[in-house]
Amino acid sequence: MDTQNEPQPSSQVPEVNNNTNAAPVPNGGLPGANQPPATATAPPAPVEQAPTPPAGSGPASGGLPPDSTPPGQPPTSPTPPPSGASGEAPKKSKKLPMLILIVIIILVVLGGGFYFMKHQQKKPKPAANIKVGLMMAFSGGSSAMGFGTSKGVALAKKALNANNITVVQADSKCDPQAALKAVNQLVQQHVAAIIGDGCSSASLAALPIANNNQIPMISPSASSTKLSIPNDYFFRVIPNDNQQGAFMAETVYNKGIKKTAIFYTNEPYGASIQQAFQDKYESLGGKVVATAIAQPNVINISTQIASLKAAHPDAIFFAPNSVTSGIAAVKLAHQDGIKVPYFGADVFYDQSIITNAADAVEGMTFTTFPTGTAAFKQSVATAYPNDGQLYAAPESYDAFKAIYLATQKGASTGQQIKNMLPSIKFTGVSADNVSFNQFGDLSTSGTNYKYALFNVKGGKFEQLN
Repeated sequence: MDTQNEPQPSSQVPEVNNNTNAAPVPNGGLPGANQPPATATAPPAPVEQAPTPPAGSGPASGGLPPDSTPPGQPPTSPTPPPSGASGEAPKKSKKLPMLILIVIIILVVLGGGFYFMKHQQKKPKPAANIKVGLMMAFSGGSSAMGFGTSKGVALAKKALNANNITVVQADSKCDPQAALKAVNQLVQQHVAAIIGDGCSSASLAALPIANNNQIPMISPSASSTKLSIPNDYFFRVIPNDNQQGAFMAETVYNKGIKKTAIFYTNEPYGASIQQAFQDKYESLGGKVVATAIAQPNVINISTQIASLKAAHPDAIFFAPNSVTSGIAAVKLAHQDGIKVPYFGADVFYDQSIITNAADAVEGMTFTTFPTGTAAFKQSVATAYPNDGQLYAAPESYDAFKAIYLATQKGASTGQQIKNMLPSIKFTGVSADNVSFNQFGDLSTSGTNYKYALFNVKGGKFEQLN
């Protein structure tokens, strides 16, 4: 029941109305309750205002009570309570707590909504389902590249639980013409990125098509300096040949060898690493006494080997782009009686070299890309116990991971992946720091990147560093 409009008995004595001409006061004599004030027939006598008592005065201190009328003054009417209220303290409305509760609920709901929206915006979208091409030599003289890289990609896909990525293979044969066919095949299958190619010549042939279709290529092993191009779609998880050629030149020179001959194949990789080796070797004080060049995969190279023998080198550096050329070169040199130390590049990290030219390569020293962390090597041994060494397996693992991380950041098209790759940075299994410089090469600035160095001993590969 609402009590605000019910008349209540006053605790004060009503004022006596001495004006006989005034109208009766309704509502129990409470002046001002729901009625206009009565009009007096004569003005009331002026009332002097009593002086304000000092603070603290009252009945206990001899002052007048707050409601008392000074002597000689007519009594004054008590201050009327607000309209519709009684003389006692007003009761609190039941509607006010309910209103406050409603406001609090609204604020909580709105705050929760803003919090949810804010965190939903920060939460990355689920990675898109994409196809990734693996363009490598799966047949021919460089098929070890395809064999090793496919194993590295499979390990990465499993370890990362990358169920959003479907891998599609295409055989480039480490050949420019075959690479054109392979990259077009991948374009028709709508891949968003390509891991490959493993060979520089095949990569250079395929790159214009990848650029035109906005498909990034990430190579695990193509190292020619001709592929260090800014703002295109080519990336790699290794340095270019300038670094590898210089590393091998220092290795040879530090063994006290001052005269070296070079055999290489006539294609981007061979030409690039040969030049890098020669520049560094001669800057250290060594001398390249002869160079011999052959077309890729050509095995009739006895004339070239004879020219190296005639220069009387103290060592020979072999830099072919295929295992076929490498086997032919070392076997001919061995048969011609060139009994000097043999050095080689990464193509010699292949079991078929030992199988087909064991006597010729015994004692040979060669360099290749890092062969992976201890944990990675253990995962290879567990998954593929009978496969031995896997060429560029850790590099292909890291190439796959770079693409995967780009998809985790929302990239789903080739252009989006390409634009995302410069910001990708992670600890890889092939390098401590996997990131890309302005040319798309592996950034080795400020890192401890080291090539692996192997020696063939007793028909087995023995790592020296």
